[in-house]
Amino acid sequence: DRRDGVQDTDTFEDLVDALEVMGFTQEQQDDVFSIASAVLHLSNLSINPIKGGEECEIDAENEHLEPILKLLGVTKENLNQALCYFKIEARGQSYTRAVQKDKAEKGLEALMKATYSAIFDYIVKRINASITVKKKGSISETGGGRRSKGGDSGNAFIGVLDIFGFESFKVNSFEQLCINYCNEALQQQFNLFVLKNEQDEYEQEGIKWSFISFPDNQDALDLIWKKGYGILNILDDQCRAPGTTDKTFANDLYQKLQGKPRFEANFRQVGARQFGVFHYAGLVEYETDGFVE
Repeated sequence: DRRDGVQDTDTFEDLVDALEVMGFTQEQQDDVFSIASAVLHLSNLSINPIKGGEECEIDAENEHLEPILKLLGVTKENLNQALCYFKIEARGQSYTRAVQKDKAEKGLEALMKATYSAIFDYIVKRINASITVKKKGSISETGGGRRSKGGDSGNAFIGVLDIFGFESFKVNSFEQLCINYCNEALQQQFNLFVLKNEQDEYEQEGIKWSFISFPDNQDALDLIWKKGYGILNILDDQCRAPGTTDKTFANDLYQKLQGKPRFEANFRQVGARQFGVFHYAGLVEYETDGFVE
């Protein structure tokens, strides 16, 4: 259920109208909806361990499998081969090896993300193509009586910036940390150029107004990215070192960041290999599982 109370069925016709305005043909609209539906079905696909857990296979009884195969236009055998096996090449020879269930599930997550990213990029490119304008060559007077030719073409674009997209789910991982870091940086820019600069201008012009106070989130940005002790810098060091794991990464965080502003790692969190960051929007608790990988 959506928290904003909006029913998707109520806005679907508006979506279709918008796609038509942007020049999407009926076939292209069907393809977009098919791929989006396939990603939703993929999120419900299950993988079963076999051969004592050393290998795995797609659950053939899963009710979402058939729609996935139909929407993506692949066979069960090909999908199973792509998710549950991998190829390595050595000395000019190719070898196929099986993966365990957890690795196959990671591959499934990567497939969903890559597919969704590809359809998102496609939609953006189609919209940009539909609003591209062409300019005829023009000649204009410049200083000194010289003439210069204008550009042959120009691009119009629409920019959408969502600065309040902080994510906090039941389980938050590396992806949420990256998203929230970007939003911290955007929030700082908003504070600086909209609030601070505007109020400075009011002071210069002698305008009476009630000062709007806003917190500085630079310490949150430093906690995540500052050279020497930021979370992402610690992660980089862990990824370069041999034999590191999510556990060694978590221990390094606790050792280097305990007591730092905006960082939290209480007894419960340490036991579960978690940590918390007090973002501009509030506290978000992260799982370290999967960070190093």
